[in-house]
Amino acid sequence: MRPAVSAAFSLAALALVCGIPAAGAETSATVAAVTQAAPTPRMRDNAEQQARWFYSTLTGEIAARTGHPEVAYAELVRAARDMNSDDLFERAVAVALRAGHPHEALTAVDIWRDMQPRSLRAQAWRVHLLLGLKRDDDAVAASARLLAMTPQEQRAQTVVALGEMLQGLHDPARALALARRSLAAYPAMPQAQLVIATQQVQVGQVSGGVTLAARALKADPSLRQAAALLLQYYTVDPVRADRLLARYFDKNPADDALRLAWVESAAQQQRDSIALAQCRVLAQRQAGFAQVWLMLGSLQQQLGQAHAAETSLLRFLQLVEPAAAAPQPAQGPASQAAPAQRAPAAAAAASAPAAQGVPQQDLQRVYVTLSELALQQGDVAGAARWLQRVGAAGSDVSVTLQRAKLQAAQGHARDAVDQVQALPRTTATQRRQRLLALSDLLQAMHQPARAYAVLESGMRAWGRDADYAYETAMAAQQAGKVSRALALLRGIVRAHPRYQPGLNALGYMLADRGIELQQARALIVRALRLSPGNPFVMDSLGWVEFRLGHLARARTLLEQALQGRDDPGIAAHLAQVEWRRGAPTRARALLRKAWRAAPHDPTVQRVMRRLGLKF
Repeated sequence: MRPAVSAAFSLAALALVCGIPAAGAETSATVAAVTQAAPTPRMRDNAEQQARWFYSTLTGEIAARTGHPEVAYAELVRAARDMNSDDLFERAVAVALRAGHPHEALTAVDIWRDMQPRSLRAQAWRVHLLLGLKRDDDAVAASARLLAMTPQEQRAQTVVALGEMLQGLHDPARALALARRSLAAYPAMPQAQLVIATQQVQVGQVSGGVTLAARALKADPSLRQAAALLLQYYTVDPVRADRLLARYFDKNPADDALRLAWVESAAQQQRDSIALAQCRVLAQRQAGFAQVWLMLGSLQQQLGQAHAAETSLLRFLQLVEPAAAAPQPAQGPASQAAPAQRAPAAAAAASAPAAQGVPQQDLQRVYVTLSELALQQGDVAGAARWLQRVGAAGSDVSVTLQRAKLQAAQGHARDAVDQVQALPRTTATQRRQRLLALSDLLQAMHQPARAYAVLESGMRAWGRDADYAYETAMAAQQAGKVSRALALLRGIVRAHPRYQPGLNALGYMLADRGIELQQARALIVRALRLSPGNPFVMDSLGWVEFRLGHLARARTLLEQALQGRDDPGIAAHLAQVEWRRGAPTRARALLRKAWRAAPHDPTVQRVMRRLGLKF
């Protein structure tokens, strides 16, 4: 009685077997990838041999297609042995597998190997079949023989293809054990490291797998699978990943799909300078891809690059609908306060209908953002024109808030507050959004005490929500109520021990005040574990290390943070560390650049006062 065929084996066999070529041979994509073997010379040198080959093949195929796999298998094996044909042997293997007879398939492969001892295709099939039959010791030996037979220049690809075979086992622990045993003779080969790394992450050994993949990519910067694995687990060590990915793209500058994944991964970890640099490359390479310009504009806005963000978002509008960026004349009283020097947005706002193919909600966000950018550059008229594009139908909280900020900029502070106060408050969510929007408006109007009071009034209802409590704590700090801010943050950390913003903010605030420094460090380390590579958290850790007197460690952390995000506050902290380390020239250069980028930034101003510098 034949042993039952496992479901996993049957699925793997079906996945491997491709369509039937006209000649009657059936080819496995995985085996082809392993061997890269060109067809071997056929013993069909004359008409008689060709006729015999054709007849045997036809007989076997007819039997296979009429539901007689045993007959088909026997005919095909007989013909393959008679003609010494790789294609016929491979077809016999496929017929046996489809009939659920892996042992017969292995017998065909063994006959094939006896006739062609150096056939890579036969050896690759043997590895695959032994894996399916769970004869792991034999499979390891067969894999070792396959690799030994493979020409040196082809061995790396064979290793990768073996890894793909192992991934198809649907048992990660078994696949990892087999990978380690099969590739034990090649510990320094980057492809072997990649195969093992891939299996490690599958069994949950993520840190070890990523480290091994990083080693592989360092040894072979063109190894795309290793680069993709680092991006898949980017949060494990973003700093190391960024360094190695830069080398990969030096070798593979045209890999736009992977570069886009890098942009998205870096942005999620707030490594906005890294994301921005790569998004710029994408915009140069894919200038007609609208979404790239939208991403670029968003990143530039987050980094305070108002003019550049405006230009990128206008480019997005030109691509999704050229008419959407056409000039529009000013309308209504909101446009009467234009300054003498106008930003590009003032000349580019349009009255055309919404861009086709882009959801109205997405366009609305772009218009609001362009209005914000115009207002930041002092272009009140331009800001008003972009809001006119939203139209009366725009009732989103962000639209109402931007309209209120525009009114405040025009000197109508009371009307601005009344507009936000009039937001719907039927549901708890609406009431919460209204308080947050009102606080945001008051901060923009430089009224931090009122902004804090608004949020504090909602603490009874939403104080258990980590995000709301955090916003209230930040508002309390800006209002000068540091004790209240600390109390709120301590409450957040107790109730939400894995809430990274709360951990980081509390640790930084303690460090900045020079109190409870060891506790501050412990909090920030916890935050960094939750968000590895986050520049703001690395900045906090660098600052507490500075407060503890660990200047070298502080400098390293702050350099890494600044590389991830070119932020004036981070630069100011690094300047103070450099000043203390005895490098005043670099300290001045860092602080001067930070001051030019954000002359009113409180951290920049505070460090300038500490160092007695003016620019």
